[in-house]
Amino acid sequence: MHVISYGGRTMTDLEPTLGPKGLSEVRSQLLDWYERESESFPWRDARNPYWALVAGVCSQQTQMSRARPLWERWVAAFPTVHAVAAASPAEVLRVWGSSGYPRRAVHLHEACRRCVTVHGGQVPRDEQALLALPGVGPFTAAIVRCFGYGEDTTAIDTNVVRLLGRLVHGDLQPAKETPPREIAETARWLTPAGFASRWNPALMDYGAQVCTPRPDCEACVVARFCAARPRFEAGEEAEPVRAQARFEGSDRQLRGRIMAALRDSAGPVRTALLARDLASDAEGRARVRRLLEALCDEGLAWQRDGSCGLDTRTPEPVAAEELA
Repeated sequence: MHVISYGGRTMTDLEPTLGPKGLSEVRSQLLDWYERESESFPWRDARNPYWALVAGVCSQQTQMSRARPLWERWVAAFPTVHAVAAASPAEVLRVWGSSGYPRRAVHLHEACRRCVTVHGGQVPRDEQALLALPGVGPFTAAIVRCFGYGEDTTAIDTNVVRLLGRLVHGDLQPAKETPPREIAETARWLTPAGFASRWNPALMDYGAQVCTPRPDCEACVVARFCAARPRFEAGEEAEPVRAQARFEGSDRQLRGRIMAALRDSAGPVRTALLARDLASDAEGRARVRRLLEALCDEGLAWQRDGSCGLDTRTPEPVAAEELA
């Protein structure tokens, strides 16, 4: 079992919840569970900032396990920051494929170009420099610093929010009940010094596999310390974060079909033919045109002279010595 020092972290208002012995036990139990049960992801141990950046972007709004095939496809196509920077927008969108939220691909492309033109071909280590990259927020910046550079920082996703909000604060639905500032303070307090690269994924994976929206409290290795467990045992239920929007027939589904048609085409597509292929009536074809215009506004596609396609705008040239 892991024996871990506090690393100088204190949080007096939470001490009564766990106490020093409870804190040490929670850390040890979760780290031991991680070693036994968790899935291995290549970017977690490689100390490769580029791999970590790609992982952070791919896992935005996506479970890590579902993001892995996309990560593998992307890194195979673009092994380095320079390879991404040299690609066209259309190339990165085709590699991204049908993985959803394609704006992430555009952001990742732009971020890598910024790494080349501003940071000498390196993914920056500094938090503020990372946050200045397109599409990089606190979670992705923390992923880069933790897994890419071995920094002792905290990475907070929805799984971590749910786990810590229940374990320490006693909230059934922390995404609605626990203030984000308190979650951040709790995460910093709990993170054992020198173990962030194991602790962060331990919390993420535990929240994804055990402390789920419908938690398996009987299987939980830290259940006896959980402030929310008495409420669950009393029959209380966590309020859903939000109702799941219907995908079938939604604008999101149709946007995906438009992008798929553009990706699969070897060249420009006549807009009228695209609308006819994707909709059976005038109202549906008008909807296709409206969504196509939105995709163009987002920089994901182009439309002119009755034709449309993936964004094939030529990026501003990157100096040859920068790509060397």
